[in-house]
Amino acid sequence: MAIKRYNPKGLYEPVAAYMQNNEVPAGARWLVTAGQVGIGTDGKLIKDPKGQIEQAWKNVAATLAGADMGPEDLVKLTIYMTPNAAEHLLHSRECRGRILNGEKPGATLVYVAGLADPDMVIEIDVYAAKG
Repeated sequence: MAIKRYNPKGLYEPVAAYMQNNEVPAGARWLVTAGQVGIGTDGKLIKDPKGQIEQAWKNVAATLAGADMGPEDLVKLTIYMTPNAAEHLLHSRECRGRILNGEKPGATLVYVAGLADPDMVIEIDVYAAKG
């Protein structure tokens, strides 16, 4: 059971790597994660914004793998970035494309005034489903 991804007729084409609609088959197992940030396996926040962004995307992959899922099972991402990380948006998109193997789940990008730690620049919420 695969997720059906499509951009419906009569709606604009996405401006980045996402699909407007993602239909989950009946009976699928859902995964809803805590927000993934740029903290490494040592429990420390990476200080470099680009490194932090890369680690957050790696953490998305790790949380999927921990549920026996992969990028193909992603349904929706919500990406929160701080204004001081806006200059790294293209880097985030490159990391996303590489780590998610080009999969295009639904996605929302939100710029926020701050995150749980004032040094954090990105947080990614994940919804995934597997049949």
